[in-house]
Amino acid sequence: MARLDPLEPEDMNAEQRAAYDDAAAKGGRLGGPNGVHVRIPDLFHINQEMSTYLRGTDLAPRHRQLAVMVAVRKFQGAYAWGVQARASLAEGISGDVVNAINEGRAPDLDDAMDKIVYSVAASLAEHGTIPDDLFGEAEAALGFNQLLDLVATTGYYAAVAMWVNVFEVDVPADIPIPMADG
Repeated sequence: MARLDPLEPEDMNAEQRAAYDDAAAKGGRLGGPNGVHVRIPDLFHINQEMSTYLRGTDLAPRHRQLAVMVAVRKFQGAYAWGVQARASLAEGISGDVVNAINEGRAPDLDDAMDKIVYSVAASLAEHGTIPDDLFGEAEAALGFNQLLDLVATTGYYAAVAMWVNVFEVDVPADIPIPMADG
C-alpha cells in the first residue's frame, strides 16, 4: 500500500498541474516516483530532465539497462525493478541475465563491454566507487563521457529505488519478473 494517495491532475494546485501538463505534452514519465515528485514541481521538472538526459546519452541502451538493473536491485526498489525488468528484456537482455541480477549473482556475460558496465555498476552499488584498475579499464573502453554517464545512471536509479521504497510506490501488476526477496 502506497504511503501517498495518487495525486490526480484535478487535485493538483496550479503549479503542480502546469508541471504535470508540461511533462505530459513532452512525453515525459508520469507514473511511479514521478507521482511523488510532482508534489514539488521544481523537483519533478529536474527529475524529468535528468531522466530524459540519461535515456539520450551515447551509452548504449543495453548498457544503461544493465546499470539500472544493478542499482534498483541493490537498493530493492520493487516498483523500479518491475518497470526496468520489462525495459531490459525489451532491450534484448536475456531473462537469465535479469534473473541473475535479481538473485544477487553476477550474470554470465559474453560481451566484454557488458562485463565492464556490469562491473562498474556493481562496484558503485556496493562500495560507492570503483577501484583504480576498473576505472582505467572502463575509461579506456567507454571514454570519459560514457563513463560519467554510466556513473550518473547508476546513482540516479539508486535514488529512484530509494524514492519508490520510502513512499511505497505500488508495484505494477503486469511485471514480467518480480523482484526476488532479500
